Amino acid sequence: MRRSPLPSSFDGWAFRSSEAQLLLGLSPRRLRAPDIQHPHRGARSIGLDFERLRDRCRALETLLPPDAVFSHVTALGLLGAPVPASAELHVSVPVPRTPPRRPGVRGHSLTSVSARILDDLPVVAAEAAWRQSASLLDRRELVAAGDSLVTGRRVAGVRRAGVTTIERLARTVDLDRGRPGNARARWALARVRSGVDSAAETEIRLLLAGAGLPEPLVDHPIVVAGGLVLHSDIAYPEARIDIEYEGMAIAPIARPGTATSNGGS
Repeated sequence: MRRSPLPSSFDGWAFRSSEAQLLLGLSPRRLRAPDIQHPHRGARSIGLDFERLRDRCRALETLLPPDAVFSHVTALGLLGAPVPASAELHVSVPVPRTPPRRPGVRGHSLTSVSARILDDLPVVAAEAAWRQSASLLDRRELVAAGDSLVTGRRVAGVRRAGVTTIERLARTVDLDRGRPGNARARWALARVRSGVDSAAETEIRLLLAGAGLPEPLVDHPIVVAGGLVLHSDIAYPEARIDIEYEGMAIAPIARPGTATSNGGS
């Protein structure tokens, strides 16, 4: 018997198998068809891309208790921070609830859980996710994640605020004094900078400082011909050196009214 095609409006749905009839009118037999995904025992989904972190979280979220939140490096990834790819999803619940236990899920119990809703998913606050990840990321990865969180997008030449601030990161680190990973978090916190657009820029900055050079400025404004203001990835203004990640070109910083061959964006 030929199965009926699913409406396009069903794409992106994740649901408990037990709710399929009520929510979507799908019979047990229809649920066994190959166009229905089986991401977890007890869960079904339609049209999700499991290469994408958000879709993997969406498939799991339908099975989680109401007070569960995505945390640690999973939350960082959902917030757009650069983190290593992982098949494991981190989920936290408040004490004394038992953390989720299932394949591909790493559960945690937290004494305090504050969450925000991001793309319909419950996610811990950005500064909490960063501090939680201090025991999971190496120091440079932690700096890169912090740079990303405190750096907003540039729109019409204006840099917007990031999802958190260096001050909020510092308060969270202070509150977690004595907990595992705190020393690494303090090391990284001292090196987090706003205005960094990629993990590669973080790496270059840390390599230069680690080699004994003065720490360069990030997102440095440069005036070019016509009064247009561009922004250098990394710069040593006093030495008139501008470093751009795209090809690692180095050129003199432009004086007002002159052009530079590799101005930032």
